[in-house]
Amino acid sequence: MVPSLRDPSANPMLPPSRRTLEARIEDLTQALDRLEARVQRLEGYGGAPRPADLAPPEAIHATAPGREEHGSLASVLGMVGQVCLILGGAFLLRTLTDGGTVARPAGMALGLAYAITWALVAWRTTSTLHAAFYGLASILITYPLLWESTTTFAILRAPAAALLLLLAACLHIGVAWIRSLRTIAWVAILSVLAAAFGLMVATQSIEWFVALFLALGAGSLWLTYGRRWHALRWPAALAADLAVLVLTVLAAWPGGPPEGYRGLSPERSMALALGLVVIYLGSFATRMLQRRRTLNTFEMVQTALVLLAGFGGALRVALASGSGAGLLGGGVLVAGIGCGAAAYPFLADQEDLRANFSFFTTLALVFLLLGGPIVLPRAAFALAAGFLGLAATALGLRFRRTVLVLHGTVSLTAGALASGLLAQAVAAFLGPAAGLARPSAPALALLAFLAAAHALLVTRRPAGPLSWRFRVPSLLLGMQAILGLGALAVWALFRLTRGGADPGLLAAIRTGALSTAAIGLAALGRRHPASELRWLVYPLLALAALKFLFEDLPGGRPLTWFLAFMVYGAALILAPRFLKAAHPKADPPPPGNM
Repeated sequence: MVPSLRDPSANPMLPPSRRTLEARIEDLTQALDRLEARVQRLEGYGGAPRPADLAPPEAIHATAPGREEHGSLASVLGMVGQVCLILGGAFLLRTLTDGGTVARPAGMALGLAYAITWALVAWRTTSTLHAAFYGLASILITYPLLWESTTTFAILRAPAAALLLLLAACLHIGVAWIRSLRTIAWVAILSVLAAAFGLMVATQSIEWFVALFLALGAGSLWLTYGRRWHALRWPAALAADLAVLVLTVLAAWPGGPPEGYRGLSPERSMALALGLVVIYLGSFATRMLQRRRTLNTFEMVQTALVLLAGFGGALRVALASGSGAGLLGGGVLVAGIGCGAAAYPFLADQEDLRANFSFFTTLALVFLLLGGPIVLPRAAFALAAGFLGLAATALGLRFRRTVLVLHGTVSLTAGALASGLLAQAVAAFLGPAAGLARPSAPALALLAFLAAAHALLVTRRPAGPLSWRFRVPSLLLGMQAILGLGALAVWALFRLTRGGADPGLLAAIRTGALSTAAIGLAALGRRHPASELRWLVYPLLALAALKFLFEDLPGGRPLTWFLAFMVYGAALILAPRFLKAAHPKADPPPPGNM
């Protein structure tokens, strides 16, 4: 056979190195020719490859030597068999321990070392499939071993069991995080949570396992930030909430903790409950301030839960034990001030980050309103809440933040309740004549705060249509101010007329106060057509009519009937005329700007 002239390897005149290089170039040229011919055939076939053009499976596998088929049934079954062998080795250690060949503490130590070894193998292996199965085998050995070592064999006490559970969880979740094994991370976190809850009940050592749940909650929260396994933080957070709730319920049990839980310490219980609040709210605040991102669903839900379980539980324990309430209140006030400071960087942000401002200011309001009554006397708290509400209302108008107006309304209402203003006003309109008391100084101060806040909302409101989030606070503040002013008028007139215990005269004065309020609100609506208080005119007239029928007529006399008829008749004439003269425009739909 005559060698081809195109075959460089057949030319004896060329050096060996050059013959090899030219041979490779020739191979590449031939491969390119074959590829071009194949593309032409495929185009002629309509774009679909024909069976004759497809390379055989052997050629495909030959082009990728060492390729691993992770999803093949043979590979999965092989790994299941290896897991069975690993578990068989664990049971061999258990057999040697039960037979007395190995002492129980040594057997437990060997079992843990055996499980840790396979976790390390999962970390070091190059195959993802092998890593997942080896990690699963380690999990299946570790947590049942710790359970039996604590409950059945009593080798471990509760502190040691909680510590080993934490270390095992760190190992398994760490391996899963490094190897990107989300399923193994789920199996690990659910396994350690189940084992911890079981051991918490079996050992009746609540505090150690609550500390474990707090550590797991914090760790899983920050790990999910890095790997974006966001769903993984839910079970750890809910377990921490439930554990703290159980702890505080037992610590605050009437008559002391139940039998078996006598060792619970109120101070440690309060510290763990507040630790739940600090861990999660501190993490949320740090994350939002660092990344300047918006609040998500998990953070909103968990914030509400930690406030109920953490702060609510700590407060319940403090009240039940009679100690630590002052320190708790002071800490809560400091936390409220800190949340207010954390809200400041988001004050000038645009719409996409307004949720963060609302989150921090709401937390600040909750902490201040909850911690204030613990630390301050009732009158001082009422004045502080009133001043805070008025300041929040003014700032909300200044910076066009409706959330501050809402918070101001809540704070002013809390101050009105604490001062006794609302209770005294209700008694002035519904209570007996003998029980009509003079309004207290804190109540009068809150009345001034309410009137000033509503005046600000009426006179300094933004131009254009307003949302219900602005109008509802304005209406609520105005209603409380009108109720307080009416009660003050009833008390003053009743004292000036020296009615003593005359129920008929008191009924007429009350009817006159309601009728005068209707006229005054209608006149205010004429001057300020946008005022929400004009909505109260007809309800007040209807309320005065019912009151006249059921209180004035049965308990009055001709003179008091005369007075009531005159005032109420004037209200029926004047109030509708004032409203008609105002010509209020229909409220347009809210634009959402405030």
